[in-house]
Amino acid sequence: MQGYNCIMVFHQNGDLLFCKRRKDPYLGFYNLVGGKIEAGEDGFDAAYRELYEETGISPKDIKLQHMMDFTYYNQDCYVEVYVGHLQGEVVLQEEDHPLEWLDMGEDFFDCSRFAGEGNIGHMVEQVKLYGTGKSRISINTNDKEINDKKINLNSICIGVDGCKGGWITAIIKQGKLILEKYSNLEDIVLNNGTFDEFLIDMVIGLPSTSEQIRPDTEARKQIKERSSTIFPAPCRQAVYAEDISKSYDENVRVLGKKFTPLTVGIIPKMREVDSFLQENNQYKNVIKESHPEVCFARLNGSTVLSKKSEIDGVEERIGILSKFIDEISFEKIKICAKEFKCNVDDIIDAICLSVSANFVNQGEYIVIPEKPMVDETGLLMQMVVPNKFG
Repeated sequence: MQGYNCIMVFHQNGDLLFCKRRKDPYLGFYNLVGGKIEAGEDGFDAAYRELYEETGISPKDIKLQHMMDFTYYNQDCYVEVYVGHLQGEVVLQEEDHPLEWLDMGEDFFDCSRFAGEGNIGHMVEQVKLYGTGKSRISINTNDKEINDKKINLNSICIGVDGCKGGWITAIIKQGKLILEKYSNLEDIVLNNGTFDEFLIDMVIGLPSTSEQIRPDTEARKQIKERSSTIFPAPCRQAVYAEDISKSYDENVRVLGKKFTPLTVGIIPKMREVDSFLQENNQYKNVIKESHPEVCFARLNGSTVLSKKSEIDGVEERIGILSKFIDEISFEKIKICAKEFKCNVDDIIDAICLSVSANFVNQGEYIVIPEKPMVDETGLLMQMVVPNKFG
């Protein structure tokens, strides 16, 4: 059985790449790029090869994912469908057919213009419903006014929350909310190097002495009823200790107290974030610490008392985010969570931070505490959150 592939390539602005065929079948029709899978050739290898031959797009420009297959038993062939998003600008290099970017508003089921008897339309709908590893939700803020507070569609604002196996990243960019999962912070920054604001739910700025005060205590006053959601941060010596038992000892030695088991679980991520910032000075005090529960309280006008681990809590927080983002729903977030193999609240928290980052970029924010201290490496020990709404 002969194998073929077709590749859905998305531009950073959301457009989809097509070739306009100069020969049969489908002479004059728009089609996705792709070609034959050679005997014994790995599917991914074939997809990257065909993509490079037809467009000049190389593996360093895009990460493909295997989305679906079609089998045509009456024609003794099958088609593998791959999808990916460009990680930067590229100069397309045409092989046999002219290349053209088309807007996602096109009618891809129009069989008078698009090859495949409706298959392209079906594939596009699958991407819209289930995502590609980058799940996209449209934003429309034309009618979204909360005390004259609106999302700014012209900025690029990132919110990041930790999850099992990596980080959930929510990006408000060019009128869309883009959800992604990354295994490490460095890749988030490399793939989104140009941004206007970046908030992360992780400790930034580590005390090395008991005299250095972090924002944790002051932030708890902002959400007194939910203050337990803000964990006490360990000292720098504890974060970089060789093992957990020594981390406890170091924290007692430096700060005079132990930390909770919940803190133990995120020490590796604290170390990852701090190490990245130490190695990349240009992002020091540019990537900023925040806290979703404090942000939800500020966006809501009061502390959100429900638990985000329960359905009622999830729905309440989605309701708050819906004041600023259209077309966001529990069902869509559940689909994303299943795709990313993470918890629903990880996605909700990341979205909350991206919305908060957008208002921070507009100057609608406060810093906790008002005059933060600086750790020994020059990192501000602060939490940045939006102004109180409502």
